[in-house]
Amino acid sequence: MYKPTLFKQLGFKQLGCSVLLLLATAACANPPTEQQARALFSLQTLNIGGITTVVQVADTAEKRAQGLMFQQTAKPGMLLLYQQPAAISLWMRNTTMPLDVAFIGPDWTIMHIEPLQPLDETTVAANSEVIAALEMPQGWFAAKQIQPGATVKLIE
Repeated sequence: MYKPTLFKQLGFKQLGCSVLLLLATAACANPPTEQQARALFSLQTLNIGGITTVVQVADTAEKRAQGLMFQQTAKPGMLLLYQQPAAISLWMRNTTMPLDVAFIGPDWTIMHIEPLQPLDETTVAANSEVIAALEMPQGWFAAKQIQPGATVKLIE
């Protein structure tokens, strides 16, 4: 004769599944370490208005959504790269350092540069469709005398 276990008799089957789901969700909610956050991205050398630098590349929707979140410094910066021109907006959720973002048009010239403040969830939009956005430490573009109109080139 079949005897249900105490677990089943007390209706804990659903509770057990709920607890496991809760634990799995909690484990996923822990932010990644900086090393884990950086490991997601490849590196790319760029020439920006005659200045050569290396940046991380976010070339998928998942990588662009992650961006510089959970990293403690913006060195190197990050190129948010799109497959085709798109109207985009950015925010600074889980990003603790001030940045400047250069919105790059389909012709690979900088259209405009905007400051971004740490942890600010206000969206900052490109004025028109862009092929990329380049996030660098705040003041980097000014220090290198890079302004709108500068050309961005990917270096192999």
